[in-house]
Amino acid sequence: MRYDVGTVPRTVRLNKEMRKRKRIHLIDFDYTGSGYLYFITICTFNKNPYFKNYEIAKVPEEEFKFRISKNEVFIYCYCIMPDHFHVLLSFTDEYNKSLQVWISSFKRFTSKIVKERFNLNKLWQGNFYEHIVRTDESFSNIAEYILNNPVRKRIVKHWQEYELSKLLV
Repeated sequence: MRYDVGTVPRTVRLNKEMRKRKRIHLIDFDYTGSGYLYFITICTFNKNPYFKNYEIAKVPEEEFKFRISKNEVFIYCYCIMPDHFHVLLSFTDEYNKSLQVWISSFKRFTSKIVKERFNLNKLWQGNFYEHIVRTDESFSNIAEYILNNPVRKRIVKHWQEYELSKLLV
């Protein structure tokens, strides 16, 4: 069936858009278990600078602490920027769910808190980016990249001056 421009049903448009989306996760990789170190980037909805508000930025930071206390993850470092955050993490032996499940839960809970406290309806973009860290050298380079994000963006001169850039190991 053919449609005139502007009259294409939403479901047809969405299906076409979904086919065009770039695959950002490995197809046959098992993202479950404690054997991997992940470099994660999650952006805010439409890259809005919600985390310029320090109180909103504290929500994901507090969730990191909570998930560490629940023995789900080891978080090595993170940096919360105005419109995204980076985190370097691995799962504990006790956590047996996938990275996608963990991220989904993290986003769902932080979204709920932000909506309740700040009346903000959409906090996160729909997807996230991950890189599986394979070597110790890569670990050091990625940790340095994460921590120095506010330096590259000229927010501070040294990463230690940025309150939302933390090294936890």
